[in-house]
Amino acid sequence: MNHRSLRRQGGIAIITAVAVAALVAALAAALAFRHNIWLRQVENQQDIAQARGVARSAIDLSRLTLQGDRRQNTYDHAREPWAIPIPDLPVERGHAGGRLRDAQGGFNLNNLINDSGVVSSGDLAAFQRLLTELNLSPDLANALLDWQDADSETRYPGGAEDREYLARTPAWRAANRRLFDLDELRQVQGFDDEVMKKLEPFVTVLPTQTAVNANFASTEVLLAVLPGLDRGTAQGLAQRVKTKPFESFEEMKGQLPDAAIGQAEGDRPLMNRISVETNYFYSDVDARFGRVSIAYRALLERSSDQVPRVVWMRRR
Repeated sequence: MNHRSLRRQGGIAIITAVAVAALVAALAAALAFRHNIWLRQVENQQDIAQARGVARSAIDLSRLTLQGDRRQNTYDHAREPWAIPIPDLPVERGHAGGRLRDAQGGFNLNNLINDSGVVSSGDLAAFQRLLTELNLSPDLANALLDWQDADSETRYPGGAEDREYLARTPAWRAANRRLFDLDELRQVQGFDDEVMKKLEPFVTVLPTQTAVNANFASTEVLLAVLPGLDRGTAQGLAQRVKTKPFESFEEMKGQLPDAAIGQAEGDRPLMNRISVETNYFYSDVDARFGRVSIAYRALLERSSDQVPRVVWMRRR
């Protein structure tokens, strides 16, 4: 074997060694990169779990706050301590904040079907008045009733049952139950984005029939739930509670004209349509832990001076 052949073989060996070293280095770098990604994923999962824990703790604090409020008084208004938003409070590796909001200042869309599954004629009339006040078609009330009631008979005008919904693309059926939340209303015939934008500030969705809290109600809602109430009085009441809320049902009733007091509708007497206390609240929480930010909303039910229960809790 001559020197040229030896040099050629040596060069090949060097190139092979360099290629192997480069391949090993590339594999090591890829493994290190995948390992770092895995570590980041584990850290993120831990941060998510911690952020959820912080959010749940903040909601529990809201529950205790509402329990303390009920033990101090039996009326609710926007000037109470619980209604003051909580700024971001520092926690380890993050912060948390949020606010409590009354959920009974608006008309409860689930009032249309009473707790026995029967249509509430008084609440149907109230919802139609609210729609008219907002320059929306009162026929929308029939569409919502068809969505909620158990039968398959379409109400006219404006109603829709399975037949109408199954003809759409994509197709779906009427729920035949009360609304779960306000977003579900978008599935009901006629409740498009324009309607929802007008309606959302004046309505709520709660699991049982509820009265409107007069200390949070707008002029439009007062006119809807109190037939016989004139606009001037409604505006005066909505303005008054901003500085001097009603402390009792009797005090609020004393400010109503006889026409509004004496006009009961269907199965909903005055004291079941309007009150000065709230049993349902929204707790909105924003939490950050490490690199993770998370936002939750919970519906809280307060039925006594016990700790309110969480009806539902979800990401927002």
